[in-house]
Amino acid sequence: MKRIVMVVMLAFCACGILQAAPLNTKESHIIKARLVPAPQSISLTDGADVVMDKSIKITLACRKDETLAEKQIRKTFKAWFGFKPEIKIVKPEHVEKKADAYRITAEKGTLAIEAADAGGARNAIRTLRQIAEPVRGTGKLEAYFVPEMVIDDAPAMAFRGFHICWFPENTPVQIEQYIRLAAYYKMNSVVLEPWGTFVSKTHPELAWPKSTMTVKEVRRLVKIANSLGVTLIPQFNLFGHASGSRGSCGKHVVTDLHPELQPLFEPLGWTWCLSNPKATQLIEDVVLEMHDAFGKPPYFHAGCDEAEDMGTCAACRRTDYAAVVKNFLGHIHDVLAERDCKMMIWHDMLLKRGDPRWKGFYANGSDQAELMLDGLPRDTIICDWYYGAPNKEGTWPTMRYFKDKGFPVLACPWENLAGYRGLSKAVQREKLDGMLCTTWHHLYGRSMMQIYFRSAHATWGTLPLGGYENLVFSKHLRQVGWDIPIKNYEDTGYYNNQLPAKNHSPR
Repeated sequence: MKRIVMVVMLAFCACGILQAAPLNTKESHIIKARLVPAPQSISLTDGADVVMDKSIKITLACRKDETLAEKQIRKTFKAWFGFKPEIKIVKPEHVEKKADAYRITAEKGTLAIEAADAGGARNAIRTLRQIAEPVRGTGKLEAYFVPEMVIDDAPAMAFRGFHICWFPENTPVQIEQYIRLAAYYKMNSVVLEPWGTFVSKTHPELAWPKSTMTVKEVRRLVKIANSLGVTLIPQFNLFGHASGSRGSCGKHVVTDLHPELQPLFEPLGWTWCLSNPKATQLIEDVVLEMHDAFGKPPYFHAGCDEAEDMGTCAACRRTDYAAVVKNFLGHIHDVLAERDCKMMIWHDMLLKRGDPRWKGFYANGSDQAELMLDGLPRDTIICDWYYGAPNKEGTWPTMRYFKDKGFPVLACPWENLAGYRGLSKAVQREKLDGMLCTTWHHLYGRSMMQIYFRSAHATWGTLPLGGYENLVFSKHLRQVGWDIPIKNYEDTGYYNNQLPAKNHSPR
């Protein structure tokens, strides 16, 4: 009888019917915690680990962009794992057709990657890097290994954006690190907003002295972003935030140093004077210069939020101000459209302040807000920002309003965990166009970690698989630092220094 059982078991093994058992819960939890964003499906088994060295056999199946995907895998394996693998091309069988989807199968010493496209292949390698562990028992790195596993993964939305501010205090290395980390977390668009830092050749007065965001530096970053599958999108504020500085600091990039240029702005300086043709020509000059510097991408973010002192100068307040704004934005839209570029704007000035429909949401517009909105071309992308938790109904009436008006709509969260998760569900449920996750002045410390983790999972449509968040984020930040590579103490980690600024003697 025992002999019969043994024969049957051997037959099952030969046919591949017996599968390795699932990995135990503790080990599975440790490994899954490394993945940001968490994949849609992951199965880990207790079979032999798959060592990723020159002896590994890799198969690649790609529904399109096969040649590009193969080239990316070879190049990235060399950079991340130390060797260019031999790759056998096969036909795809399991992977979704959705853009950026992928499937990884690691078993019996082999590695199979299936991808919908080149973006999916990139995402597969990112997942492999996050889950890989150095081979144990050596003094120096010799190779990496991954557990036996099957991962099926695809994004929940097409546009997965990350908004980054470039302040005078930021260095190019930091900005590169932010972009690389967004790409590592599978986001495909980065809006880069200068705060008095873009060194314009036509209007150098728009940048603080010694600013590092030069055209040359921008082009370098665009090249890096393109290699990572990320579209780098310029932003320049065409309406409010004309000071080029945070309102809480009282600085003004232009008039602090060039008071003779006051007529370009409303008397308090926060908003451009849109009835002044010299101001509107300057804005157009800079928009086109930035669009060129960024490699003529398909999007340009025009800002347009929080124009608190709009229409307050003697010229603007005596006009049909809604028509002035509408005509100006329409002109910039058309200038960009001639370049096959779509304009993006924040939403709040397009909703009337005090309208009961928007209670609890951000509405900063005048009585003419709806006229301004209706005057916009319908391919203008509305970036609807909301930084709190969902209301009791779990709805966002402002996003539905813009969508019903015929506009593409991006949901834009910041920091609030319930807000990220609620907006992610709303984007998928309401079939909106994606998310643009904001960062503002909080890209350091634990805020930086939380913003990246929450943005990654919200745009991917999954929830974290748990644990070690601080250490996981530190490791990922370190890995993109290797890619730069970072050499200076201040550029490592998510704080420049370990001690607080020494502005006074300790007690």
